Parts: sequence; structure tokens; C-alpha cells
Amino acid sequence: SKVSNPMLCLLLSSIVALLPTPLKASDSVMSSLSRRSALLGASAAATATISLPLTAQAAAAASELYSPAPGSLKGTTVMITGANTGLGLESAKRLASAGAKIVVAARSQAKADVAVAEIMAFTNAGSAVGVEVDLANLASVKSLPGRLEAVIGSGGAIDVLLNNAGVMAVPERLLTADGFEKTVGINHLGHFALVAALLPYLERSKSGFRIVNVSSDAHRFVDRKAMVQALETSLDPPDYAAGGWGAYGVSKAANILFTVELERRLLEKGVAGSAVTLHPGVVQTDLGRYIIGGVAAEDLHPTDVPPPTGVGAFLKENVLDRAILTVDKGANTQIYLAAAADTNGDRTKAGGLFYDKMRAVKPTDTSADPELAQRLWRLSEELTGAKIAL
Repeated sequence: SKVSNPMLCLLLSSIVALLPTPLKASDSVMSSLSRRSALLGASAAATATISLPLTAQAAAAASELYSPAPGSLKGTTVMITGANTGLGLESAKRLASAGAKIVVAARSQAKADVAVAEIMAFTNAGSAVGVEVDLANLASVKSLPGRLEAVIGSGGAIDVLLNNAGVMAVPERLLTADGFEKTVGINHLGHFALVAALLPYLERSKSGFRIVNVSSDAHRFVDRKAMVQALETSLDPPDYAAGGWGAYGVSKAANILFTVELERRLLEKGVAGSAVTLHPGVVQTDLGRYIIGGVAAEDLHPTDVPPPTGVGAFLKENVLDRAILTVDKGANTQIYLAAAADTNGDRTKAGGLFYDKMRAVKPTDTSADPELAQRLWRLSEELTGAKIAL
């Protein structure tokens, strides 16, 4: 049967999703809903699933904004993918306010230039430049160094790479320019190739570098069987599960596994750098546009549906509204890690692997598995043709 009230669909889905279970290799949860209601419900289900109810301590932490001390990042160059919108733009503004030079990496130069202007209007403490890179096109990623030198100079260094860009739950199976499933192609493979291209710039950092990979608690959707299946099918399982949430979960697990192996190699080689990853929380960002596909954007928060009453109003106020963070609060953890606040500013070491609400927390055993991490690394090299020289 169809769900007729999209707002009720949002609320009920969020309640059910507060009890998360791993996504098996062949799960599908979309069959009984109409396309419009299903996509609306999937949005709420995902947001609620990847953020369990806040404890009092965590709620207090989430309600405050973290900003590095003024001047503390002077002389630090921070490159942020997807810095033209959402969490990336918010991170850029607050890191620039602490004195950092921001390199805005966006899918087009025009988008990057608009973001640079917005950052500079926000603060005059730091600076910003823009560069084009399309993570869905490996040729664009691999040719980035030439464009980057034009904005940071020959021999320039990057001190912090914040891999923030991503797509979420693309409802239809779409491909990147290189033929990869779009969610995994952008969220993991594009960033893997980016690190390979930028490692020489990172290694020029005089005080050590930090790579921050933005993951998500959606990695908990993926059990070991599903991750192994993804690895055995070149990160493109034949069953496009749960309207795109399966691919999203795999991509977020891949972010953590990539970080595990990257940090291991940095330590083994004695390189003055570190790698960390995080869950930003469930945030009101442009990622939502990828949930709705062909549905009009305004339908995600329809204005023609009356607000819920009774139990529905209670659920909205006490579950859905509390689960979703504003962009400024959602950016806290990645700003915290980009500033290396977890190690008192020392970018050469990591205080932990996976962070949520500015605290190190435990990811799933699957996503932290060293053997799976090494398998993913080798497969990523094979698929992208990019090798990270570590």
C-alpha cells in the first residue's frame, strides 16, 4: 500500500530507523512505497538511522560551535573538496577565520570562485583561492596538480586535505565518467586518486600534514558479507540495494577502511602525517538533492502538507528535529580534526581513527578490519590506475 502523507512517512521512518541493522548484501526496503513517498521516507530513515538519540553530554557538545582560536592556523594551507556548499563551505569559513589559506576544490571553476568570494566576505583573517576538480572524472583528478600550481605556486604545500565532497543515496544507478557506480566512484575512488595526486604537496608541509576523510555512521549499514561482496565485484555489487543506500553505506565503509590503511602506511614509513575520519552527524546539506532524484527539490520538505498533530507532532519535535543538525553544528567535527585539535595541533599523529561529536568512537569491526583495508587499497589502485606512493 502507498503512504499518502509524506510528513507522516518521514516521522514513522525515523522511528523505525532508530534501531539500525546492518544492510545485508541483498536487502531491499523500497518495494512497497510509491516513488515520491519512498524517497521522502528513505531520507528520514537514513537521517535517523545514522544518528542514535543524543546523550545529555553529546547533545551539549552538538549544540556548541567549535572554531579554532584566531590566528592559530596562520601559515596553514587547507584544501577542501566540495567547499562551495554545505559542510565544506562552513568549514572553509571557520578555518579561514583562524588564519588558514583555503583552497576551494569544486566541480567547476565558477562554483569555486563564488565560494571564494563568500569566504572572503565572511572573514579577512585568512585567504582563499579556488580550483576545479571533478571527482567523478579521474582525468580531472589526475590533471589537478597543473591547475593547483597556478593558484598556490610552484613548490607550494598543502598542510591539511579535507576530503569532504560526496553524494548520498543516488536513487538510480548512475555512472561516473570512468564507468564506476557514482556514489562509490565519487565518495571513495575519486578521493583515493586525489590523495595520490596531492601526496607530493602534502609531503612539502613543514609541520606535517593531516588528511581528514568525511565518512558517516551509514558505514554501519554494511556487514562483512556485503563489504566482501563489494570488493569481489569491483565496488559495484550487482544488486543496487535499498534505493542507493547500499552503495552509500559501502562508500562510507570504504572511507574508513581507506583511512585505516593510509594511517598504517604513514606510520610504517615514518612519514610526518596522519589520517583520520569522522561522522559529521545528520546534517541539513545539499547532499539531500541526491536522495530525491527526479522528484522536485521542494518535495523533500513539502509546503502543501499540513504540520502533524497529536502523536505525529510529538514524534517530529522529539525525534526528527533532534536528529538533524544545522550545517554550522554539523561541521564541528571536521573543523576540529582539520585543526588537529585532537592532538593539540600536531598533524603528524592521529588521536584516534573515527570521530563523532569531536570524540573518538568505535566504528564497526568490518570498517576497521586491516585485511579488508588492504584489499580495498589494492583494488582502488587497480580501478583508478593511481598509486599513493607510500
